[in-house]
Amino acid sequence: MNTICGSKSQLNRHNILCSESSHNTWVPLAQWLAILAMTVEHVSKYLWPDAAFTPWAITLGRVAFPLFAGMVAWHLLHNTRRPARYGLRLLWVGSLAQLPYALVITPDKLNVCFTLALGMLSVIALQQLQERTLQAAIGIVLVILALSISPHVEYGLFGLLLVPAFVLAYRYPHRTVAAIPALLLAAMINGTPLHMLISTATAMTLVLLANGSLRFDVPVPAIPRQLRLSWYPLHLLVIAIIVMAITP
Repeated sequence: MNTICGSKSQLNRHNILCSESSHNTWVPLAQWLAILAMTVEHVSKYLWPDAAFTPWAITLGRVAFPLFAGMVAWHLLHNTRRPARYGLRLLWVGSLAQLPYALVITPDKLNVCFTLALGMLSVIALQQLQERTLQAAIGIVLVILALSISPHVEYGLFGLLLVPAFVLAYRYPHRTVAAIPALLLAAMINGTPLHMLISTATAMTLVLLANGSLRFDVPVPAIPRQLRLSWYPLHLLVIAIIVMAITP
């Protein structure tokens, strides 16, 4: 510790890094919860659709998309030096997952990785612009584009807007009004009151963790990066193979 205390600027930088590291303690748990909730929902819904526990598995799955969107926004702001590469990586994972997604879920939409990546890339595009008027003009164009492609991506327009909404909430962590869009969108991506409540509570928890109102200091092992990137296409592929094997 003493080796970094040689100047006031070094100390301030150390404090910032320590603060960000402390705030990142919730991320591994969120990753595990998102992946497990998504997997339990998909396995139950597409392999045992008539089972008694399937409605509960689908309810559990309502935490997954807000968690993924919130983590994408968090990594964009705090954990990546090459945000465009991060967005392109999401598109690559989505491309790998699209065939099993079409076989298991629907051939009529692009999967959730495209929803997350396009929302993230729209934020990156706006961040490159310094002039407010130009930002507003490009923002309007991006909204029009989002409206045109929303029928073709999972979670539609509200899903496309959720990552930008989380970015707004994280960028102004102590302004309550900045969190409202993320909370509203988290509710609106769902169809039943219970699902809306669970999704909104998930988004609220992320906002509180991000601004420090909630603390999570229990160490949780991080998911290995390659497993994290491959899990979405891999679990859909396994489900697709099983479905084809058991279908007469």
